[in-house]
Amino acid sequence: MVRTERFQSCWDGRNTDSADHRSHVAFTDARGRCPAGFKAVPQLVQRLTYSGLAGSTRFAVDSFPESLHKPVTDHGDFINAMPDRLMKRAVACINSGRRCG
Repeated sequence: MVRTERFQSCWDGRNTDSADHRSHVAFTDARGRCPAGFKAVPQLVQRLTYSGLAGSTRFAVDSFPESLHKPVTDHGDFINAMPDRLMKRAVACINSGRRCG
């Protein structure tokens, strides 16, 4: 089983956080456009791969019983631990329009 979490790829251009931890970023619409007042930023995609589930009929997607193990309550966190030198190289590559890997 593979779970894919796609983070927002539109940013308000000012804030690195907001009171609700959401309103400073947004998802694109169905055509890939950011809402008015937001600009596109690289999107982080996180894929979690689970093995050994063959024959399983039930499993929990989170560990919070109060969320009733519903996938819609799931969330992902990103903590940047990239060294400054490597980050500058990655940003320069992305901003140049090249495919970076």
